[in-house]
Formats: sequence, structure tokens, C-alpha cells
Amino acid sequence: MSVRARRNVPKLRKLLVIDDDARLLASYRDLLAPYGFEILTAPDGQDAMPLVEDNPDIQLVILDLAMPRMDGREWLRWFRSIRQESPVIVISAFKLLPSDGDLTAAAILEKPFHVAELLDLVGLFCGLSAPVELSNGNQ
Repeated sequence: MSVRARRNVPKLRKLLVIDDDARLLASYRDLLAPYGFEILTAPDGQDAMPLVEDNPDIQLVILDLAMPRMDGREWLRWFRSIRQESPVIVISAFKLLPSDGDLTAAAILEKPFHVAELLDLVGLFCGLSAPVELSNGNQ
């Protein structure tokens, strides 16, 4: 009889990405999923609210500011009313000042940015391990 070690499947860490650009949402997922993240996405702040309420274990939010219905500033004010300490990375094509009151306690990344800059911030807030090779079933 042979004994095989049971492979523990690590629990995925959750990130929430809020952006109205579907291509960017897919890019974030493609970039971060191999690092062991479950990527929740929403096209605007209004759709993101129930995701936050249903997923208290979200570790980090990546937030665009310019979106329809509920923009990033309005969403961030709502989010800070329920989660003051959760890290948020604000992504914007506009020049923003860290002293901007609406963006308190948020890291700011201006478009265009390098992938390495985003990975550095995600690593700072959540830790990054080496990306996992996605297997094809071949072992």
C-alpha cells in the first residue's frame, strides 16, 4: 500500500477590480490570477457594492475613478464608511494629489503605468509569491 500526500489546495485571496473597461478587467484577471488571487470584477461602483457586502474577505481593491453611474470617488467614500483600513489602489488617467480628501488612505497609480508598478503595490498590500503555472492536466 502506498501513501500519497494529500495536496492542500490553498485558499485564493480575493481582489476586487472596479473598472468600466471590460478589456482592462480581463487584463487584471490574466495578470493577477496566476499569483493565487480570485479576481472579482465590477463595471462601476454601484455593481461593486453588493460584491463588498457579500465578500468580507476581499483583501484589496483596484479602483478606476472615471465610471458611469457611481464613479470611483463616490464608491470610495461609501467603502471608507464601512471599511476604513482596507487597502485601495486608485488608477486614474488624471493627475491626482495624495492630499485629495476623497482619496485618503489610497495608493494612486496613474495611467499609463507599468505592470511592475501594479505588482509592486499588490505585493505590498497582499504579498506576492511566484506565479503558479497553470497546468494543462499533464503531470
